[in-house]
Order: sequence, then C-alpha cells, then structure tokens
Amino acid sequence: ALRAVRAGLGMLEVMRELGTRLQHDHGIPLAARLGIHTGLVVVGDMGGGGREEQLALGETPNIAARIQGLAAPNTIAISEASYRLVQGYFTCEALGEQTLRGLPKPVQVYRVLQDSGARGRLDVAATRGLTPLVGREQEVGLLLERWEQAKAGQGQVVLLSGDAGIGKSRLVQMLKDHIAK
Repeated sequence: ALRAVRAGLGMLEVMRELGTRLQHDHGIPLAARLGIHTGLVVVGDMGGGGREEQLALGETPNIAARIQGLAAPNTIAISEASYRLVQGYFTCEALGEQTLRGLPKPVQVYRVLQDSGARGRLDVAATRGLTPLVGREQEVGLLLERWEQAKAGQGQVVLLSGDAGIGKSRLVQMLKDHIAK
C-alpha cells in the first residue's frame, strides 16, 4: 500500500508537469485520477492465440476502479483498507462513506494529500505518542552508560539483538530522544 501511494504521487507529479506543457503548447487539458484498494487478487495469464496478458482478477481491482471514479482530477482516492496501512505515512482527508456499485455496504474513502515525511513505523508511532518503556531499566541504563562513555572519548560499540517485536527499535528511539535533549 505504501509503494502504491508513493508511486501514485509520483505519477501525479509527472502528469502535472506534462499537463502544464500540453495546456501551454497545445491548449489540451490533461488530468489523471487514481484509485487504490488493498485486498486479495488472483494474477494469471489470460487470453490465447498470441494475445496473452497477465491480469489481476477478483473484487480488489474492481473496487479500486470504482474508487478511481470517485477521485477528483489529479488526486488519489484510497479505500479504508489501504488507509489503515498507510495512515501516518501520508496526510489524508476523509471523503466519507461512498456507495460503490456491486458492494453491499458503503466504503469509507480517503483522498491522499501528501507524504507526511514519516519513513518508518516508529516515526508514525511517535506522532501518536510512544508507549512508555516498561521493564527495560537495565537495558536503558546500559545504553545511557555507554553513551556517556562515548562522549567522554572512550569508543563504544553496542550490539542490540533479539527476537522480532521485543523492542530493539524502541530502545534505539529512546536513546536518540535522550541524545537530542
């Protein structure tokens, strides 16, 4: 979802430049509308007789196409499923629930405004407020001690390793925050 939105913003930027030139040189307006939805698809070769192409089949491309129809010219509209995955990485505006043909329930749709500048999940979490570190006093103390030794001119190396999800990145973020003070 992140790559899709970033690619979409890049496409819109190129289209704006091209549209400006076409409008100036030939009086031809040019605009693009992008729709993004996240879900399962089946990708396979379709066709025959030398006209085979790969297609994504299923409900997801159809919903994306209907969301594209809701987008204003030169904008990206995304579904709630995509929004949940990119929230915090991009600034978005809620467009409300939209009834899409072929779907039993309305879908919440958002317009992507711009990249927020967040580059990682901790950047995103920091905007909402990080949870306090609990039970990591020894590790925090060791990192702060090593930092003080490095500031005093004694070279230090710290290897931080462990299973996924135990808080390694959070410990590093805590040290960065401490150093920035």
